[in-house]
Amino acid sequence: MQWRKINSDKNIGASRREIEWVDKKFPHSDRIIKIRKLLSLTSYVCTVLGAIWAVCYLMYERLDFSIIFFGLFCVGVVSFFASKKFNYFLFLIIAHSLLLIVAAISFFDTPLAHIPRSAHVFFLPLAMGVIFIFNQNDKYMGMVFPKICLFLFAAFGIGMLDSVHLEKSPPESIRLIGAYTNYIFSVLLLSCIIKIYRNDMHEKASLGLDLAQAVGKGEIVVQYQPQVDGQQKILGVEALVRWQHPERGLLSPDKFIPLAEENFLIREIGMEVLRQSCQLLQRWATDPVLKDKFIAVNVSPIQLDDDDFVAAVKQVILDAGVEPQNIELELTESALCLSLVEARKKIQALREFGIRWALDDFGSGFSSLGILSVLPVHKLKIDRQFLKEVENSESSIGILRKILEISEVMGMEVIVEGVETPSQFKMLIGLGCNSFQGYLFGRPQSAEQVTYAIKECAAT
Repeated sequence: MQWRKINSDKNIGASRREIEWVDKKFPHSDRIIKIRKLLSLTSYVCTVLGAIWAVCYLMYERLDFSIIFFGLFCVGVVSFFASKKFNYFLFLIIAHSLLLIVAAISFFDTPLAHIPRSAHVFFLPLAMGVIFIFNQNDKYMGMVFPKICLFLFAAFGIGMLDSVHLEKSPPESIRLIGAYTNYIFSVLLLSCIIKIYRNDMHEKASLGLDLAQAVGKGEIVVQYQPQVDGQQKILGVEALVRWQHPERGLLSPDKFIPLAEENFLIREIGMEVLRQSCQLLQRWATDPVLKDKFIAVNVSPIQLDDDDFVAAVKQVILDAGVEPQNIELELTESALCLSLVEARKKIQALREFGIRWALDDFGSGFSSLGILSVLPVHKLKIDRQFLKEVENSESSIGILRKILEISEVMGMEVIVEGVETPSQFKMLIGLGCNSFQGYLFGRPQSAEQVTYAIKECAAT
């Protein structure tokens, strides 16, 4: 029963995972940039139209319509903040608020002999915008909601929902101006959304074709970033993937990992990162200084959801002939929204094989003590955004202290990522942290460079 409850609470769907996790992990990806543009466009249109018409109807002493358009103005303000910090449920509120507002205006926008109904045309850009933002795996927002918009557009367009109370309609003196305004703004809005969507599809198609061949062509590059202890001695490294594109140069994960997840190419790319990491461990195995160092490899939620994941990981490690305990798999919190029961089985199977597990991006919103108590992970990785909050908030400092206490009770290690300044390092040492990662200790570097760095560190 406990398993079902936890899994139900965390099963927030692929769309929320895409929107919130990708925004946190890859905030500069093309996908996220385009969604921000769409939200900014929504904010501009809603605030402008909402403010103008709210004031206009106040002048005509129509408080009812003024309140509706003030609501539209508020949606525009919320859209502005949503473009800065992505939140799935905030997107739901914006979409449904717009649906209700457009429906309310359309209901009272009864057509006259010389003035057509016009407010209902905004259902079209609303449907297109929702399709653009939400993942198609989200059955409701990705499929049902757009169909509701299209149904309402057609129903109002053919007069199925005409109001018989013409006296409640907007004053006729401004109806014609409203009709022109609605059609102009809706067409411009729809054109902008289509342009953003079309550019996104063209870029994704072109990049996707190249990405599908990247592993076979040897274009996947793995760099390594040191993880250190309190004395800044290197304990191990994290493997970070890059793509050496033949035309665009060396691409960061922001530019291709979200696309790889959408196209399920992340499975092949993830295995390639693990293979290259095992090859490096194989070279380290004969060196007394290097043989006990570990390499942490990120695991995508899509990989974990693969039925062949456990067998594939074992085979790569066995083929390389390396010690499984020198491999640490980093599981992002977002992977827990798929199926906690299945995730635990796969984690446990690989742990019994000898692989260690870390929970990456801890503190970004998905984890709970209930999950930590049932997941067989041995390390928590504090999210870099949480570190920024710790610097500026006494309450966050208190939370970090509690995390350290809880991890000690549960027999888990804690590592803080994103450490960039000596003051951050000093503060974390004072709080009791003993494992760190960040630019202060080394940037991502090649296998040769990180091998040299570990030897130099050991010699000092």
